[in-house]
Amino acid sequence: MSRKILIRSDEFPYHVTCRSNNREWFEIPTQKMWELSLKCLAHANQKHPITLISFVLMSNHYHMLLRTPEANIDRFMYEFNKNLSLVVRNYAYRENRVFGGRYKWCLIRSHKYLFNCYKYVYQNPKRAKIVKHCEDYPYSTLYYIRHDKTFPLIIHDLFGFKDEYGLLKLNHLQPEIELTSIRKALKKSELNVLKHPSRRTPL
Repeated sequence: MSRKILIRSDEFPYHVTCRSNNREWFEIPTQKMWELSLKCLAHANQKHPITLISFVLMSNHYHMLLRTPEANIDRFMYEFNKNLSLVVRNYAYRENRVFGGRYKWCLIRSHKYLFNCYKYVYQNPKRAKIVKHCEDYPYSTLYYIRHDKTFPLIIHDLFGFKDEYGLLKLNHLQPEIELTSIRKALKKSELNVLKHPSRRTPL
């Protein structure tokens, strides 16, 4: 299958994800993987600045929402994944590659779709039954926002789910048909169609 042509945008946000080699767990504790990820995020951002919306690290992959005011998605992602792979391999004395392939990306041209991707990213730990509430997962920018913890990058949270009503809305799991649409969008260049089980259900 041919690689899709990269769209460099200085206006619209991206949904980005990258999975470990063979979908195996990262060979180091998640807490350490998180610490290394934050250092590499800061380093990549210093060289190729971005606007970070959200970041969630799971046991074998990560999700990120970001904007690139300098239209530098490729340079930032190359720097981030390259350095993260290097530090993980050095820490774990690992010889084989860390990630199974290039990162997947999707340009989001609609605020409505961005809101659904935002929920999708933060609901990952809840869907995996790791936590009961999205804001309790420690390897997430939402945790840092909720608990007023310092993050190495400025988090440009667009929806501000810090109050109880907002968090209740965020924790309401998305229907499977909506999840499938978001996952399929990562194989395309843009998220421009989002299936939903009912037109009456608010997005």
